[in-house]
Amino acid sequence: MAQSTVTAKTERRPSFVWRNTDIFWVLGAVLMIIGAFGILPRMMQGLAPTSLGSYVPWGLWVGFYDYLVWLEVGSLLVFTTLTYLVGFKRLARLKPLALFTGFVVLMMALLVVLLDLGQAMRFWHVLIYPTFSSMIAWMVWLHILYMLVLVTELALVLGLINVVEARKEQILKILAYLTLPMGLGLILVSGSVFGVVAARPLWNTSSLPLMFIVSALAAGSGLILLLAVLFWPDKKSADYVEVVTRLSRITAWFLLAGVFAASVIGFTALYQGGSPSRTAAMQLILTGPFWWSFWIIHVLLGVFIPILLLFSRGHQPKWAGVGALLSVVTFVAVTLNVVIPVLATPELEGLATAFHHVKLNFNYVPNTMEWLTMLFVFGLGGVLYGLGLRFLPVMEKMK
Repeated sequence: MAQSTVTAKTERRPSFVWRNTDIFWVLGAVLMIIGAFGILPRMMQGLAPTSLGSYVPWGLWVGFYDYLVWLEVGSLLVFTTLTYLVGFKRLARLKPLALFTGFVVLMMALLVVLLDLGQAMRFWHVLIYPTFSSMIAWMVWLHILYMLVLVTELALVLGLINVVEARKEQILKILAYLTLPMGLGLILVSGSVFGVVAARPLWNTSSLPLMFIVSALAAGSGLILLLAVLFWPDKKSADYVEVVTRLSRITAWFLLAGVFAASVIGFTALYQGGSPSRTAAMQLILTGPFWWSFWIIHVLLGVFIPILLLFSRGHQPKWAGVGALLSVVTFVAVTLNVVIPVLATPELEGLATAFHHVKLNFNYVPNTMEWLTMLFVFGLGGVLYGLGLRFLPVMEKMK
């Protein structure tokens, strides 16, 4: 009798079964361990260990924040537009995954901007004492409202909120339509945070927020394509090839639109009759010490090769996945080139040598601590993503 009881308990004991998606939380845990050597100094010493200073107060982390916002909002804008406005119903199968991915990326973005605050524990001040003449206040409020809508939508899709099916679809449709103006507003405000800074001529242009929108759509469509290639339930179906092919074309056209938008800003900035500081900032991007981040990482690996692959091999999922992966990963070079070179350009002639101090330096280069902190953030995102795919019914809801 005792032996049979032990046998029954043994049979009921759940066994761990490895899933391909577990690679996310495993790699994430490794990155968190490595990144701990960056996050610990940040928690104990604030921003002092960074290479930021009075001249360059925004650096690596702000660049990554905008990059994550582009991925988060852009992917959902593309998905919602194609599914609800264009009527691309086959894509609706990806909705649980698209929402969950957007949620995880949103958490990463908020963590990055929290770490960038000098007094992170005072983040609530902008909620209690907002100054709505500030673009940053609008950005915070829009991000919180957007997060609430996204969490509600995700909870409904995953069945975490019990609602009658017919009623649930109506609510989901309303929430989806609501995310469109909120997402566009968030991207416009995010770009306007830079665009309203009159002291920085390269930023101070009405075309910058529009470039943010185009860039967000390009990065977001690439992310949706990558999700389709990696996670589509039935990869032998005709629907799979059709979805990948169509998304490949859309992503390629958005990349071309991004090239056009960036070219307009670039040619305007390089016009010799314009602002000298604007021209100097643009030349720093194109020919400065880190020219390779623009020409090789972004233009070659992030635009030129993906466009060739997506237009010529977009009907082949593997090649479409390579193009999407290159585009998504390298897009961070765009935000870094928007943020850093402008701040690294002296506003007045002789300012760089007028004062001498470690925190009065235009030669900003992210140090090891800043990079390790970003590894921690991406590691945490990987852990959340992998555990979510294992324990939440994300993949099941796609079948």
